[in-house]
Amino acid sequence: MATKTTERTPLLRRFRPGLPGTLEPAPVDDVVDTAGVVEAAAAPSGPGLAGRTFESLSNRGFRWYFFSMFGWFASMNMQMLVRGYIVFELTGSYAALGLVSLANAIPGLVLSLPGGAIADRVSKKRVVQLGQLSNTVVSAAIAFLMLSDMLVFEHLVACAVIQGSINSLLMPARQSMISEIVDDARLMNAVALNTAAMNTMRLIAPAIGGVLLATFGGGWAYVLMACLYCAGAVFLIPVRLNPQKSSARANSGGWLQGFSDIAAGCRYMAADRTVLMILSINLIIVLFSMPYQMMLPGFASDVLGAGPGRLGLLMTITGAGSLVGSLALASLPARNRGLILLLGSLLMGVSLVFFSISTWYWATAAIMLGVGVGQAARMSLGNVLLQSYTDAAYRGRVMSIYLMEFSLVSLGTFIIGVMSNVIGVQVALGVTSVLLVVLVTGVLVFMPRMRRLP
Repeated sequence: MATKTTERTPLLRRFRPGLPGTLEPAPVDDVVDTAGVVEAAAAPSGPGLAGRTFESLSNRGFRWYFFSMFGWFASMNMQMLVRGYIVFELTGSYAALGLVSLANAIPGLVLSLPGGAIADRVSKKRVVQLGQLSNTVVSAAIAFLMLSDMLVFEHLVACAVIQGSINSLLMPARQSMISEIVDDARLMNAVALNTAAMNTMRLIAPAIGGVLLATFGGGWAYVLMACLYCAGAVFLIPVRLNPQKSSARANSGGWLQGFSDIAAGCRYMAADRTVLMILSINLIIVLFSMPYQMMLPGFASDVLGAGPGRLGLLMTITGAGSLVGSLALASLPARNRGLILLLGSLLMGVSLVFFSISTWYWATAAIMLGVGVGQAARMSLGNVLLQSYTDAAYRGRVMSIYLMEFSLVSLGTFIIGVMSNVIGVQVALGVTSVLLVVLVTGVLVFMPRMRRLP
């Protein structure tokens, strides 16, 4: 039986790169088996490419987590298509689509930090299960209203607010619990596989949702979503978190202590130069790279002359590029991660510059592969670097800020939309893409600390 330790600092924080006498972490770490017993297990020596790509799946707890996330990602991506279609069918208004998207994003600005504080105080597994079950109830309610022919637009707005709130509270726990399931040596592989699962569902789930809509109607699509959310909660039951890496602690002081926890988390992020650097650079990359997704439908129609079918193909190609990028990252050793993140972001920026000036559909389709690969590098490595360099006691709160950035971008995209109306969508996206390339190049050249992160 392993002896309990009070040390909460991850290996990567104890052995800082670039300092004299730096030690490399040994390829042996604590792994939690299904009974919750901590065992010492050596990483397999010299695995082949396929073995490296999927090595985290040798951990039974991570396999169940992986299956659980398939349910989550399938429901999330299916809902993006189904809910949007139903909203437009009910209202015929693009403004209504924007309102539902905004209603879903605003709770993230208010509740992400409390969600991070909750993740650092109680079991992350329980938080995620409760959130999945809550999403099950909401999806089942929408299904009942549709099948009873009682659904109105206001129900969908309320659903967007409720699910946005639920997801804001549970996502910090979902993101940060991976480091409590796998050992440090497999963390990059596990996060990359998690991103690969998300990108796989980006390819498959919208098609399933479209078939259900066309064949049985939106009500039965929501029934399937409810079942997938519920399955995700059930699949987490066998998962055991490593108690030596957990940030959960006794709730002394009651829930009012949560406000103090949030303040302490903000002080920690402001004081830790590495964590602050990773968060800041990720915000810059997300801010200048993500608006194209919201502008893509209009861009495809106005610039490329593409209809809904070809628009869907562009989204599928981007998802395919992200899937390839995620699997490639899962195959790499845990080295030079800061440099790879920046190079991936640079690839995404350059691809978006060409995207903004392209007027030929098939050239744009090829460019979207580069966008997808770069996006996978940013998503996977931004996540794994934050988890690696954050003390376990603050991991949930740090991940909540990481996730809050996406809500900020959802609001910031409105500015890009206004610019597109004034100066044209190509110029607006071109300006943001060039700024992304310039800023990432500046980080590569003038911030060696970031590019040297192992």
